[in-house]
Amino acid sequence: MPSTSQIRNFNLKVIFLIHFCFIALSLMGYWATNAYFFYNAILILLLIWSIHHDQLQEPLQLAIVVNGCSIILDVLLLVMSFPNSHEARERFSVAMCILHMIVRPFSTFLLIRDLETRSAGAGLLAGGREAYEDIDKTGPQASGSKTGGYNFATAEQI
Repeated sequence: MPSTSQIRNFNLKVIFLIHFCFIALSLMGYWATNAYFFYNAILILLLIWSIHHDQLQEPLQLAIVVNGCSIILDVLLLVMSFPNSHEARERFSVAMCILHMIVRPFSTFLLIRDLETRSAGAGLLAGGREAYEDIDKTGPQASGSKTGGYNFATAEQI
């Protein structure tokens, strides 16, 4: 079995599995609305996208934002939709949602660390884009008579 350092995107895969398990367990109860499924499905899709394209920073940036916003959305959902029933299934589902909400800041921190390693110091959420380089003006200049960047003195005849 390969070591964890040999597995590509190991941290992202672990984060994906943890969120997947918590989301599945939280959705077992009837109290969770479709909104809970919606924003968590977006998070899962963004994590899969960032695992698949391990050089892109945008899916990881979006996953960080969605995961951060999900903490607030989880609190609102628990306040507005907390179940009144005392069924074991409902209580277990709410407990998993609360545990998931507790895990979210730690996973957000790990996602930020992965983004920093991807961007290699280009800024946390800046996208890591370099300044525009005009390739028309930065080429080496050839000597001799030329028109529009083409040197007619050294051209081959057809």
